[in-house]
Amino acid sequence: MGGVEDILYPFLKIYNSLPLSVRNIIGKVYRLLPNSLRYGRFYSAYYKRINIFQNSNNGVSLSQNLLQNQVNYAIENIPFYKQFEYIKSIEELKKIPVVDKETITRNPALFINSELKSRGLKSNTGGSSGTPFSFLIEKGITRSKEAAHFDWYWNQYGFNSGDKVLMIRGKSLQNNGNYEYQVIGNKLVVSCYNLNQSSLKEIYTEILKFKPKFIHAYPSSLLIFTKELQVYLKNNSPDFRVDAIFLGSEYLFEHDEKLFNSFYKSNIITWYGHSECLIHGGKCNLSGDYHFYPFYGFFELIDKNGLVINEPNVEGRIVATGFDNNVMPLIRYDTGDLGVYSEKNVCECGFKGKSLSKIVGRGKDFIVLDDYTKVTLTAFIFGQHHVEFEKIKEIQIIQNVKGIIDLHLVPLNDFKDDDIINLKSRLENSVKKNMLCVNIRLVELIEKTHRGKHKILIQNISF
Repeated sequence: MGGVEDILYPFLKIYNSLPLSVRNIIGKVYRLLPNSLRYGRFYSAYYKRINIFQNSNNGVSLSQNLLQNQVNYAIENIPFYKQFEYIKSIEELKKIPVVDKETITRNPALFINSELKSRGLKSNTGGSSGTPFSFLIEKGITRSKEAAHFDWYWNQYGFNSGDKVLMIRGKSLQNNGNYEYQVIGNKLVVSCYNLNQSSLKEIYTEILKFKPKFIHAYPSSLLIFTKELQVYLKNNSPDFRVDAIFLGSEYLFEHDEKLFNSFYKSNIITWYGHSECLIHGGKCNLSGDYHFYPFYGFFELIDKNGLVINEPNVEGRIVATGFDNNVMPLIRYDTGDLGVYSEKNVCECGFKGKSLSKIVGRGKDFIVLDDYTKVTLTAFIFGQHHVEFEKIKEIQIIQNVKGIIDLHLVPLNDFKDDDIINLKSRLENSVKKNMLCVNIRLVELIEKTHRGKHKILIQNISF
């Protein structure tokens, strides 16, 4: 049985277009519904699955059963997979080819269960790799699972349903407002579209009145907010404290994490996940490893030759298989992300499953020099710690030809002409000599994706 959440999902755009006062009246009624009614039976079933895993000494076997059930269901019911034989072990999974967004987009009907298409809810992602992708999640299952999973995950850091949350996202609000209170979720939502020193005073006053217990944000949005707040407060600490800051949906760079930690003096919680809802890994505050939860989905690391990587310290593509979608199951799906296995079999926190010591980023998170050398964004931008970056609110790199990048910057008030000259010189000299030309342009706004995310690199070179 599905929940009210999925019944109302197709009407989300209509709901968001209603006046805020009307939305909040509806929201007050909606919040009264118990989770079993709001999300349906699978919410409780998934929570029960988590408890079984946590109280079992045989998590590997339980995970393998979930994997086999999903893969064999796909082989029986999905056109693309019907050519393959049932698998009886994880080892046999490698007989099934890796697929990616482009493969599925060319002929999506091959990956959909036509018998259950009416149970599909359309979803999509622009993806940090820049490749748009549409797919179907399962009504009564996927959104219920996500709600249960994140209720469990956040609860580990003290969050309880109904706690006050300051949400800072890139998406614009109704009537282009600076902030709004949303009853569903008990959230004060701040938009970064109009964030400047003149608007921040009103926003900051509202935050102090709201007294949030947690922050939930895109890393890029929190960075914009934090830099403006530092200027407003003259680098003094904010007059509010939160128990934890939840940062998801984008990669969190180490330099930004240190800034948030020192400024807010709060627990920074980040994770790896994606819109396709196939795998989820939380970053451990003790080891820094990403622990992937075996009750959520299954992942592999694959090298450039398509072979499975099992040893630590070897970079590979993250390939994922979800457990809970009979409408459009994605088997051995190339996420476009890169990762490296941890050396630890057991973490200091006690976690015993598969972990990644780092997630390198997207396969296209490189700029290309004139001699075709690829340089990662981490090395080129975030590892440099140029003083000019402290005066920049947002940054975006666009590359159309090798050896040349356009660097769009949204500056803070104290960014001067000399900063442009110095930054251009530093960046060009940080790589091979005469192999890169940096064109810097100051802009008032950097366009976000339809979900309000910030794409730091638009890479238009195929490699």
